[in-house]
Amino acid sequence: MLVSGEGMKRVLGGLLLALSLVMSALVVNGGLGLAQVQAQTPTKSQFVPLVGQSQNQSQSQNQSQLGAPMNAQVSGTEAVSAVGAGTGLDYVLAPNDRVRLIVFGEADLSGEFVIDSGGMASLPLVGEVQAAGMNLRTFQREVERRLKNGYLVDPRVSAQILNFRPIFVLGEVKAPGEHPFASGLTLLNAVAQAGGFTPLANTQRVFIRREGSSEEEELVVRSGVPVMPGDTIRIAKSAMFIYGEVRIQGEQPIPPGLTVRTAVAQAGGFTELADTQTVFVKRAGSEKEIAVPFDSGALVQSGDTMRVDKSSFFIMGEVGSTGEFPMRPGLSVTTAAILAGGFTTRADTRNVFIRHAGEAKEKRYKLTNDLVVKKGDTIRVPERFF
Repeated sequence: MLVSGEGMKRVLGGLLLALSLVMSALVVNGGLGLAQVQAQTPTKSQFVPLVGQSQNQSQSQNQSQLGAPMNAQVSGTEAVSAVGAGTGLDYVLAPNDRVRLIVFGEADLSGEFVIDSGGMASLPLVGEVQAAGMNLRTFQREVERRLKNGYLVDPRVSAQILNFRPIFVLGEVKAPGEHPFASGLTLLNAVAQAGGFTPLANTQRVFIRREGSSEEEELVVRSGVPVMPGDTIRIAKSAMFIYGEVRIQGEQPIPPGLTVRTAVAQAGGFTELADTQTVFVKRAGSEKEIAVPFDSGALVQSGDTMRVDKSSFFIMGEVGSTGEFPMRPGLSVTTAAILAGGFTTRADTRNVFIRHAGEAKEKRYKLTNDLVVKKGDTIRVPERFF
């Protein structure tokens, strides 16, 4: 169909007028970007007349509020979005969680709400809604369902977590107890938040009980292990107890690779009367001691009790200085007397009396260079009567 020249002019004029009106509308609405945002904004909710407002009043109010919640900015310190927390819409709500609900286009229905001890969230219009045990996605849908049931047409709801449930760090940390959860919190960050490990802490493995679980999970300490809201972290002790003939008795930490030798060194070393050849070790949960050679390289385990025995003898009678003296390998009675200040002028240098450890009576021995002192011996040098 052919159009005359006059008709073509009318068509072009109409197109120019329409284009001018569109450009004017864009300028009024603050530019092309805002027009695109509004064009993509979901259809706004509308109050049903039964709530006491006319439809015209509701539409006027909604038009003045449309887009405000979408453009509102929530700072990182003020709120943590559910997605940004690494838990997403699958985050399961529980008592004491603080939630921000945004009902698009309805500022009066939006706000911050705390889930009470009974797991309920008290919301405008719809009243109490069961929230504990639901993830964010299900909670949003439940609120939308409630609002749609007699209040709003096609409601759109978004939920954000403002603050999470705390975590608990117990055991061998410097500040045990309740600590706040933050987005992206890891195991090592949680320990640092609790003041760090104590000297007796097991720094290799920890125990975590996830919220809702009655069992602990044992984990290797490494970077990147995630911690979730409500988790309970327990740092076990990794220590051993050492007593006897060492200079620092008591509980001692177990660094990785601790051997019997380095455990004694960590306890200040042997005393002068210590048995430097053998250490007695009792494992955790056992009632029996194990004799472990000092230079064996045996590793110390958490809960071990180490006992360093004496290796000494007693000498009395006609010597310059009576008392307890340290043993030496191959020590003879004559040399023992020399260590004790030598024989007095009244000493019988031909005979001695020795009571061995565990025996009730002493025995008489002829004093020779081959007579050797044993651990725990009590030597008596008698007086000479002629």
